[in-house]
Amino acid sequence: MVFPADYRVKVESVRLQVSNSSEQVQLNENWNSRDNPVNARDLWKSRYPSTFEIPRLQFLLDGDNHEIRNDLRQFLSNSELFQPKYNLSLVEERELALQRLSAICNAPIIDGKSENERRFISVKDFQSNPSRIFATHEIAGLADGSMATKMTVQFNLFGGTVLHLGVPNEIPNYHQLLNAIDSLNILGCFGLTELGYGNNAVEMETTATYIPQQNAFHLLTPNALAQKYWITNAAIHAHFCVVFAQLMIHEKRYGVHAFLVQIRDTVTLAPLDGVRIEDMGVKMGCNGVDNGKLSFDTMIPVSSLLSKYSQVVVESNGNARFESKIQGIRERFLRVTDQLLSGRLCIAAMMLGTSKLALTIAVRYSATRMCVGKDTRSSMSILSFQLQQNAFGPLLARVFASNAALNYCKNAYSKELLKKDGRVHENWQKVVILCCAVKPFVTWNAEECVRICRERCGGQGYLSANRFGSLIGFCHAGLTAEGDNSVLMQKVAKELLTLQSKNIDVLENSQFTRVNASEFRVGKLNWMDESVQGKIMALRQFLFGQKLAKFSAGKGAEEVFEQWMLRNNGIVQKYAMAFAERLGWESLLEMQSQPYASTNNVRLILKVIKDLYFIDCVLRDIAFFVSHGIVKPDEIQGLQARKDELCAKIGTQLPHLVDAFGIPEKLIAAPIAADWVAYNEHDNQGEHVALAYQSKPHKL
Repeated sequence: MVFPADYRVKVESVRLQVSNSSEQVQLNENWNSRDNPVNARDLWKSRYPSTFEIPRLQFLLDGDNHEIRNDLRQFLSNSELFQPKYNLSLVEERELALQRLSAICNAPIIDGKSENERRFISVKDFQSNPSRIFATHEIAGLADGSMATKMTVQFNLFGGTVLHLGVPNEIPNYHQLLNAIDSLNILGCFGLTELGYGNNAVEMETTATYIPQQNAFHLLTPNALAQKYWITNAAIHAHFCVVFAQLMIHEKRYGVHAFLVQIRDTVTLAPLDGVRIEDMGVKMGCNGVDNGKLSFDTMIPVSSLLSKYSQVVVESNGNARFESKIQGIRERFLRVTDQLLSGRLCIAAMMLGTSKLALTIAVRYSATRMCVGKDTRSSMSILSFQLQQNAFGPLLARVFASNAALNYCKNAYSKELLKKDGRVHENWQKVVILCCAVKPFVTWNAEECVRICRERCGGQGYLSANRFGSLIGFCHAGLTAEGDNSVLMQKVAKELLTLQSKNIDVLENSQFTRVNASEFRVGKLNWMDESVQGKIMALRQFLFGQKLAKFSAGKGAEEVFEQWMLRNNGIVQKYAMAFAERLGWESLLEMQSQPYASTNNVRLILKVIKDLYFIDCVLRDIAFFVSHGIVKPDEIQGLQARKDELCAKIGTQLPHLVDAFGIPEKLIAAPIAADWVAYNEHDNQGEHVALAYQSKPHKL
């Protein structure tokens, strides 16, 4: 059998008649849309034109560094190297991830810019424009989660730690080292986590003992629990590692410090003497990342200590003493592991991109996949159905809230990091809360987003080439990378309660800091009123905090531990999530007020999204709102009906809203998001085949 080149039914006529009164588009079509998905999607957009200016909305979502974002999107789209490939061996997957990262790091120099601005990413961006690093992470993650993971370790955890803790005149060839990090000539890893010490890394067992006779440190892994574990880049590619170890001088422990340690020969890549490296093998996802285990029994020079805050001073008589600008073992630990904060923003940026990609693929497919209509034929796209719209609408609203919240957090982090007059403790405490809250908020939503989008694409969503499988693996890495989400939320709750006890709001410009529960317990509320929404979001956070404060009041450390960790951890988690969801709502409100949202149509679509996000937050925690008398039991059905209305309102705009994510066709790179009929005219073996979906005669 041979398919003729024009076997697909063509569009004979599509006649648009616009009614001036209703502004609804009527169509007269003689076309079987299931045979041409691209035309089917265009037909949807003709039937339901965009009600807003897509470029303006994309500008608001991107938030910063627009030029570098667009340049990187174009670079990734124009290179076949970044097109997805499947059915690879572990070796091939790892080498491909490295090749892709190297291509980004060594892209052609952009003329007319400063040295680090000529690159898509530079570790030195932390000294001038940290948000540029986060922007690159978001876009890079669209192409390859493994490559983006190697990027975040190279430039944030490894490179950022060397930059921030290293003293230039104490590290040999310091500036050349930073340049080599940028170009990937030196590849690094970050040795913090140990097999037995994850979230309690301050108690790790690896030691760096000062040996006076050699003026050097003995770096030792004393047992299996102390081996560095899950170390990205370690198994195959890294030359150096920032190793965290307990600093010991004259048998006294001074806490965890960072040491720059060479682990491989830079030419042969053979492990150095006294360094044992083991490959952790295949994982459930991101297998382009070479995770490894590291153990040490070696001497390292005294200059290995990254000594910005602490030094080992050798006196004239040969005795050594410890000096530090920071008092207290725990305080020093938090300072030397600072890059975990920016790391959480990097992870959130990558996961935000993943959320956008999943929704884009699922919405584009849903607009083109035909299903049974009123005429009992396959005449309606599945995106027309409430099932799809009610699945995608709340997810999209939460992605917008995540995006706005992350923009807020990146700005707050950059502002504090770049201050010339040093840190103010209270301001940095707010940054810590924001970074620790936004990572779980974004990554949990990304996982939910990918999971639901995969399900709503049916069997097509299960095919690797349609990308949901790799995205799920990427999301699950994000849930626990740079801190287990639920553990981070405990830290958010602890720090948040400290500030709440001082009547300090983390969201400095909020209009809804002080609220009174009694005003919500009388009469009917206008749920679409911004003042009502803002007060309710703030009130929930305040009431959960009030409850936790009662559990802690007048109790000793052991009793507080029991209340927080063994009896009431659900309330701890809800308190932190109430803050994160409020952060999302307030950030959407701020986005709505920005100049680029000044046109009515952009402001209106943002308001609909914000309203849907708010109603969804209330319904997700309806037990709380009913038990506190804020929502009456007989109002629940009305809230659900309002949610359905908002989903329907957004539903027709979904293809335009995902276009505002600004993901180029070649970066979407999923057959079901393009012409999936033409894709299946060929024996594609489940591979992506570069989206060359032209219909051609094909013999069966």
